[in-house]
Amino acid sequence: MFSALKMDGVPLYDYARKGIPLPRPIEKRQVTVHSIELVEWRGNDHPYRWPDKVFSAEQKQALARSLSTVDRPTVSTITDDNDGGGVAESSESAVTSDEVPVAFVLQMRVSGGTYVRSIVHDLAHALGSAGHVVTLTRSRQKDYVLEPMEEGDRHCVPWEVFEAALEDAGEKDADGWTRWECEVLDKLDIVDGGVDKP
Repeated sequence: MFSALKMDGVPLYDYARKGIPLPRPIEKRQVTVHSIELVEWRGNDHPYRWPDKVFSAEQKQALARSLSTVDRPTVSTITDDNDGGGVAESSESAVTSDEVPVAFVLQMRVSGGTYVRSIVHDLAHALGSAGHVVTLTRSRQKDYVLEPMEEGDRHCVPWEVFEAALEDAGEKDADGWTRWECEVLDKLDIVDGGVDKP
């Protein structure tokens, strides 16, 4: 798993990128997938394409080293017909440059601590294939949601508010707040006082 989770103070993606085996297996954690739904089948009608890059011999060795500590029953055996190095190499016969991969959109509702990219990876392997996440949108974080639909849902601050503030913070109002600060404060759930809400 190439994530920002840390082991011994080092993000897992650093181990993977440098080809360093993990000091110990990643601890399993209990998570709940409340729902998973296929919301859109894009088939081959999308802008995504197969990766162009082919691993160098050094990169193959680094990946093989980083995978050497992974629990084998959860990892598919990947072989390279050219050198037996244990890591796949793209070949012209497997994927042509004009071939477009299949894409689809999933919507999941999961418990905290769930690593969605791992779920996608595991689903693909269960189907005898490979898969990865191209785009990921977090639509809910506790009570904050992109589109409020339930009692108690709180609307997120639109990203455009921050983009506009970066370009021009704006003038302060009579209470000393800029427009973007007011929008942020309006969305906050102030638990322990200390800030006068505009």
